[in-house]
Amino acid sequence: MTLKNWRLWLGIGVSTIFLVFLIWTIDLDDLARALKEANYLYIAPAVFIYFVGIYFRSLRWRYILSPLQDIGTLRLYPVVVIGYAANNVLPARAGELVRSYYLAQREQVSGSSALATIGVERIYDAITLFTISVASALILLLLGVFGDAADRYRGTGIVLAAIAGVALLAGLAAITVIATNPRTLPVIDRLISLFPERLRPKLRELAAHFIQGLSILNSPRQHLVMFLLSLPVWAGEIAVYLTVAYSFGLQDYFGSHLALVLAILLVTATSNLSTALPISIGGIGPFELIAQQTLGVMGVGAAVAASYALVVHLVALWLPVNLAGLAFMWRENLSLRQLTAAANDGAQPETETIQQGGPG
Repeated sequence: MTLKNWRLWLGIGVSTIFLVFLIWTIDLDDLARALKEANYLYIAPAVFIYFVGIYFRSLRWRYILSPLQDIGTLRLYPVVVIGYAANNVLPARAGELVRSYYLAQREQVSGSSALATIGVERIYDAITLFTISVASALILLLLGVFGDAADRYRGTGIVLAAIAGVALLAGLAAITVIATNPRTLPVIDRLISLFPERLRPKLRELAAHFIQGLSILNSPRQHLVMFLLSLPVWAGEIAVYLTVAYSFGLQDYFGSHLALVLAILLVTATSNLSTALPISIGGIGPFELIAQQTLGVMGVGAAVAASYALVVHLVALWLPVNLAGLAFMWRENLSLRQLTAAANDGAQPETETIQQGGPG
């Protein structure tokens, strides 16, 4: 990834704009005080919980990949970590390409099939987060946690929830039809016929492998299993957010432990959904601003909410997985440059491998 890449500069620019806006709206002395007074002993267990959560992500990915190849959960674990680390530092969520092509050369799975399985992951992440956000917001509304803000934002919230719900269901329906409809390949073949003849064989191969990667979605039962497997994935991340919440005394802003847990559920959902569009580097900026604004609507002080958002994202989530990703790459004698080059070389991942050393 070179500095001449416009996507890199766009991502840096978007992250910077969001962070500047966040800092502009709060008192810097209050922010410094909140960061100074936080109890950082909670960070270590939060980081441990996060890496346990990655195990459940690897387990879910194993299930999605099972129609293609049975790969052990622990063998997938470093691939997931490296992919997440790459996502944190590359623009446009290029870490998804890095993960798919690294798996392709490591396990001899088609790169386009692996990319399709990651797409299934992302759809179910969004569905799970959307379900969590709607359920927690409704209960918080009944508990009166939003106060006067409930009247101001109720209409907007309903409209946004409806749009998001329809979009998610449409996306899920689309990939299900692609995965299960026998007419999919003939339709794609007609579209491919519009391309130059020399490109058609490769495009047909990529399309066939991509559809094969969606094969886990071949029945309602599989959809249910996917949703159930997504619950422990996000339960782990919610536990990270909740643990760090005690670092900043967020429990003091809520009347009960139930209200705190529900608030953290909502913050986890909104902050992660805000990073769904690949417009920033590692979600930095949009994540912090949306998390801070969500907590602010529930009465948490602006500086405390901002300091919490910065620490939970950058210290508990972003930095540890980056360090772990570097460690795994060092063990395998890889570099991010190698992996990114392989991911960008879209015509080669089915056959080429990246030179690596160390144990598999």
